Amino acid sequence: MSEQIRRRRLERHCAAAMRSISGRRDVEYRQQRLYVEGKPLNLFTPHLVADAAADSFARVRGVTDSMALRLRHSDSALHGSLMPDDDVGKIVFDTLEQLRVESLVDDMHAGSRRNMQLGFDDWCQRCRADGVTESELGLLIYSITQIARSRLVNAVQDEAVEGLIESVRFRLAPVIGDDLLGLRKHRGDQRRFAEYALNIAHTVSEIARANMNLDADEDSDIGKIKLPMPPIEESDDRYVEAGEAGRGGVDEMGEAGFGYRVFTREFDRETSALDMYRLEQLENLRRKIDALIKAQAISIPRLAQRLQRLFSVPHLSGWDFGEDEGHIDGRRLSQLVSNPANHRLFKQEKNSPKSDTVISFLIDNSGSMKRQRFETVTVLVDIYARALELAGVKTEILGFSTSGWSGGKSILRWRQSGSPEKPGRMNDRLHIVYKDADTRWRRSRMGVAAMMNTTHYREGLDGEAVTWACQRLSVRNESRKCLVMFSDGAPMDSATSQCNDEMYLQHHLKRVVSQIERQGQIEIRAIGIDLDMEAFFSQTISLDLYGTLGNRAFRALDMLFGRYAGQGRQLSA
Repeated sequence: MSEQIRRRRLERHCAAAMRSISGRRDVEYRQQRLYVEGKPLNLFTPHLVADAAADSFARVRGVTDSMALRLRHSDSALHGSLMPDDDVGKIVFDTLEQLRVESLVDDMHAGSRRNMQLGFDDWCQRCRADGVTESELGLLIYSITQIARSRLVNAVQDEAVEGLIESVRFRLAPVIGDDLLGLRKHRGDQRRFAEYALNIAHTVSEIARANMNLDADEDSDIGKIKLPMPPIEESDDRYVEAGEAGRGGVDEMGEAGFGYRVFTREFDRETSALDMYRLEQLENLRRKIDALIKAQAISIPRLAQRLQRLFSVPHLSGWDFGEDEGHIDGRRLSQLVSNPANHRLFKQEKNSPKSDTVISFLIDNSGSMKRQRFETVTVLVDIYARALELAGVKTEILGFSTSGWSGGKSILRWRQSGSPEKPGRMNDRLHIVYKDADTRWRRSRMGVAAMMNTTHYREGLDGEAVTWACQRLSVRNESRKCLVMFSDGAPMDSATSQCNDEMYLQHHLKRVVSQIERQGQIEIRAIGIDLDMEAFFSQTISLDLYGTLGNRAFRALDMLFGRYAGQGRQLSA
């Protein structure tokens, strides 16, 4: 069963459970979003995010039950009318309302209570694992959620949580203590409850603005907190006319005739990995990579020798003189007169291996790569880059993701433009250069280290990423150009899939790859992580990249570009 079919079946199951618990028949659940009467319900509670295909069933069911209680016990119109204007205030106010309805589950529904607890516990672990609590804003929102939930649901916190939020609780207790008591006292009255919830939301917002300078930093840590729906942001002067947006933007460069549209490119970014994180963070991540590489016990010089044979061609580097056969060396004919027995009158071409090749590694930085795979892929690509450099092959390491979840700023622009039908791609494209082809590995070490920070791992616009990588290769002077894509699944952007055909991005990737393969100017291959990519690429292998890398992983390029690589549709690793 494909991942998409499994996701959709599980989402239908979740929607049925929501209708049963909430008593409403107009409820749907698709692509991590809750729909009521066919319209998405804006939710800003971080722990209501669940991926039906990637997350555990317990987590998905916990989120399902939480949303169902929201529909059952909360007046969405009243809640929306009281919602604060700023992003932090929205998150805190919405989270408090969600915790209120979760506290109202009765004793007859012990299963729902257990499901919600398991889902919430999983979210807490994810926050710590994904580094959300390492930022001041992330820790602040995480802490206020834990504090309020403890008061409303009577939940017992473990020692790890207590230690993590202790400093924030000490700072907040004097200013929100009375409001926390009000939350507990009026949890059965939404309007009275909202008065205290608004006080807490405004207080947290003021602390965030004062300590984190959110107004001055457009790309602040608010974007790192995953939400079921994107925060509603204020519009700016760069408004796109509805008529222009309604045409669906412009065709993607180099993809005319594919029917692929981009609603707006205003928020697209291409950035160097060095500009994404602090140097101190990158140095720590680099040390981690080096330790992981050391544990592999791989001989990089030996790997380089094999890759040199794979990507090099014989090159005339001079002549060997005094040979018994070959081309006659006119300078030695006089020796034949003085010594007729001398037959070393010939010269032969002397060839040495030389590479005129550039290889671009294109890395899928989608959220599903966070589960251990990103570390192994980083180690493998880093080792390959070092070995290929020793072999005389230039390498480029690129990544692709999106700047936001569920459409980012682009979907807000789409709503401002009247929500035209079939708008095309609906998220903010993010392209990352970890290492460019003209920079040696030693000078790119810190950029490669940024792959170990998963903060920017969100959603994937694979077709556009392949086009971008090929455009970079096409302007190179090397005679041989190769592209290797690492991915663990099909393209996925929830906003684009909701606003267009569900297979919109998949069809686009197929057409892009097919066109590149037909042109033949760039040798394009794919490495599927725990799955095959033959639905998109003619030549692909599948690798198990969990845990320590095996010999098969270090022979991936041999299988993709070796002598017999083109004779089968899919190569087995």
